[in-house]
Amino acid sequence: MCLRLGGLSVGDFRKVLMKTGLVLVVLGHVSFIAAALLHGTVLRYVATPHDAVALQYCVVNILSVVSAILVIISGIAAIVLSRYLPSIPLRWAVFSSSVACALLSLTCALGLLASIAVTFATQGRALLAACTFENPELLALAPDCPFDPTRIYSSSLCLWGISLVFCMAESVFAVRCSQLAHQLLELRPWLGESSHHMMQESPEPVESHDLMGCPSSAPLTL
Repeated sequence: MCLRLGGLSVGDFRKVLMKTGLVLVVLGHVSFIAAALLHGTVLRYVATPHDAVALQYCVVNILSVVSAILVIISGIAAIVLSRYLPSIPLRWAVFSSSVACALLSLTCALGLLASIAVTFATQGRALLAACTFENPELLALAPDCPFDPTRIYSSSLCLWGISLVFCMAESVFAVRCSQLAHQLLELRPWLGESSHHMMQESPEPVESHDLMGCPSSAPLTL
């Protein structure tokens, strides 16, 4: 006997969960690459514990890397769960990791916004701390900088903007993944709706049904 989860058949639910996991994996990899490029081209020259602005840049970048790794792990877990729906520990793993991803990605987005705002406010002085000049208008007269100072400002803002977009996307899809895992766990509904809207009552628990053997073309309800 088959189930309907959130108005979807088990087969369709499995496909939605797998697609959500794939999107999280892709977003996590791209966000990780953006954070690595930002560190390699900009932040490795300005990292200093004595400068509060530079320290804030580095902390936000580290959070972005950690968030990207957690998003990748959560996406892989969601893909595995789409194949093994009856696994209760796997359901909890996907739910908890997705919630953590959503919160951490949102935190990273706020941190990136702060980095962009601080950079505009200080005219990028923290980014040019490794150079010997103090006037940003004399960028072309600084041959002793360890990088090209004429592009460090635009490169940083561009990479921060890209990372911000991906962090927001990660947060959205992580919330969607946690909603799917929430339905599988049959917890209290998100918006106070009755659980009968998602699944009809049955004296037999969900785990006792063979979710993997339910055909997607003709789903049944309990």
